[in-house]
Amino acid sequence: MKIDLKLSKFIFTSPLPILLFFIIPLLFILRSIFHIQLPLAASKYPLLYNNACLSLFVGIRFIYYLKGSSCTIRYGSDRGVPRNELNITQSASVVKGSLTAAGYHFDSSNAYAEKHDIGYFGTMLLYFGLFLVLFTGTLDNMRQFSGTLLHGVGAAVDLNTIDRYRTLVTGPLTSAPTTLPKMKIIRNIIPEAAYPLGAAESIFIDADGKQHKVVLKSPEPYHAGSYDIYMAKMLYEPKISVSIDGAVPVFKGKVLLWPLMPKIDNFGFYNSFIDGNLDGEVFYQPEKSRLKVVLRQGKNTLVDKELIFQVEQQQTSGNISFVCERMGVWSEIKVVRRRHMPIIVFGAVIALIGLAIRLTVRPQRVWMKELQQGCAVKYTGKDVERRLTA
Repeated sequence: MKIDLKLSKFIFTSPLPILLFFIIPLLFILRSIFHIQLPLAASKYPLLYNNACLSLFVGIRFIYYLKGSSCTIRYGSDRGVPRNELNITQSASVVKGSLTAAGYHFDSSNAYAEKHDIGYFGTMLLYFGLFLVLFTGTLDNMRQFSGTLLHGVGAAVDLNTIDRYRTLVTGPLTSAPTTLPKMKIIRNIIPEAAYPLGAAESIFIDADGKQHKVVLKSPEPYHAGSYDIYMAKMLYEPKISVSIDGAVPVFKGKVLLWPLMPKIDNFGFYNSFIDGNLDGEVFYQPEKSRLKVVLRQGKNTLVDKELIFQVEQQQTSGNISFVCERMGVWSEIKVVRRRHMPIIVFGAVIALIGLAIRLTVRPQRVWMKELQQGCAVKYTGKDVERRLTA
């Protein structure tokens, strides 16, 4: 019987089980800091399954407290017994009569009593709010779809085609999208005051052929059913060729340039690269088509020149020259399944309100033991203290 009682207290009232659910997140933090191999490394979704179990556990606790709200004795005499004991001259029967008149309920032993308090309701709200947050968040992660692709002016792209995504994050219950429209970019808008990260004038084509013309810009999404389509940023991709005496190749390749904030010498896009023993940096100012290339081999600088794309054919540094053969212009498009954020925010607010109530209003409880003269009591709560010491 004692074992069952201890197990029940551990599951439904002890804070320790909740702390156990922080072990897996802590292991992942340690792994990222110390770069060590840890258990569950082979599992694809350990954090997700951990949160799923935590939401189930919190839901069970909410049901436990909800069921207890209809009971006369909610906490029970075996939970949270204080150590300090107070001796009073009044007999146990007199104290019991006074407390009963004040709304306290005694159990069958007549040695323990408690008064219904709003703090218990606060605990219910806390677990209910946490359950909403965890369950909704877990369900969203189970069905998560978050993909990124690069798209430029030209033919329409079918956003339902998984192979088109450069990066894709999905959950264990994710299915391939079938309701997304096709997307066609008809004009790129370079970054300016109105569009700090650039924009893409686009046409979205539904399955029935209906078209929607949209200027897609960050951070405003285009809503397509249960999905949101974002223009994250604009990217430039020059194809650069560096050679000696115009014949011996030194470097040839594409460099994807990312937005540079803050700008350096008015260059708004930048990236660096390593190719064998070469270290390179590329800068670009789209407003004036300025392209700058810095190429080093060890401590020697081979190239540190800039040109105006499509105006200047090449730039030469000694016997080394570089050419920008073409410039790719891309929009980084993100497609994500919309999360149920209103429910999550509502749950978080409910949990915070419940926590505030629970911390503000403490349980009013009393344990009595009859003595030859008077009685000894243990208690929690200011209301009990005021009535016993009055």
